[in-house]
Amino acid sequence: MRGMEENQSHEEDNEEMIKMNIKQFIEATRQYLFELAPAQATLATVTICKDR
Repeated sequence: MRGMEENQSHEEDNEEMIKMNIKQFIEATRQYLFELAPAQATLATVTICKDR
């Protein structure tokens, strides 16, 4: 009985760790992409100006 409780507790800890890792990954990706967005907007503006 005690072994089952330990396994369940271990599984819950693993699930929490996975959720936390996913949240950290999403946040890091969001920050990386937002840093790229202004650079892409500048590139698009330069391209539009050259076409005219």
